[in-house]
Amino acid sequence: MGSRHWIALAIVFLGALVPDLLSAQGDSGFLRGKGRTDFAFSYSQDRYSEFWNGEKKVADDNVGTIKRQSFNLYVAHGLTDDVDLSFSLAYTRASSSGIFDDEADLQDAVVQLKCRLVEFHLGSATVNVLAAPAVKLPLTDYEDDNVTAIGDGQTDFRGRGIVQVRFPCSTFLAVETGYDVRSQDPPDEFQLHATAGTTIGDRATISIFYSLVRSLGGHDIGAGSFPGVEEEYDRLGFGVYFRLTNRIGMSASSWTTLNGLNTGDVEGYSVGLVIAL
Repeated sequence: MGSRHWIALAIVFLGALVPDLLSAQGDSGFLRGKGRTDFAFSYSQDRYSEFWNGEKKVADDNVGTIKRQSFNLYVAHGLTDDVDLSFSLAYTRASSSGIFDDEADLQDAVVQLKCRLVEFHLGSATVNVLAAPAVKLPLTDYEDDNVTAIGDGQTDFRGRGIVQVRFPCSTFLAVETGYDVRSQDPPDEFQLHATAGTTIGDRATISIFYSLVRSLGGHDIGAGSFPGVEEEYDRLGFGVYFRLTNRIGMSASSWTTLNGLNTGDVEGYSVGLVIAL
């Protein structure tokens, strides 16, 4: 199995397993190839003690420290060399050291189709342009209007595009962006995710990633329901993937919030296992 496939496993694994509440990384644009299937299992955690109410960062003893944990499953299959179909789901638990009740339940499922539209060369680099539409569906009737809510409880329709540039030295750059149409209370969102990574010694892949989310409407915390909040943030993270065998690898990633609007000052991490068939 070539290094290209293992870079794909590394970066897709680091980002795609994490549910919306915890995620910080976008899609790197790698495809698996016809007939190949990947399974990945991860544990993710984040927490915050301060949050932005509007543009003002505050702390509240009634809220305390919010901690969220998630157990995630991700499956992706190459329908052709140019098309992947993927599915992910998460079981998420949220707790507060303040007065709010703990919440735990199956959260959301995400189904995505990723298609390469065009591939061309730019000097020594290879450029891929991909479309990656997806839908997010709540799996249960979980609590969504609380500080410890595990999700927004709504269906999202995601229109995303990816531009990926691969360089001969096992280094890549990918930018994913798009518009998410969100049902009921949550305002629609614009998202942009950038990832850069490189493989060292054909065993380890390291990456750095940045994510930007902007809501197109909504209200400040306390002015209405939690799903309808105008939530925005910028996050920065780092990841590493280590190939154990030709079919098994392990990964770890961490991220922090640089700035926000009506969101927690979140720091988080994820660890997991990926199996390629």
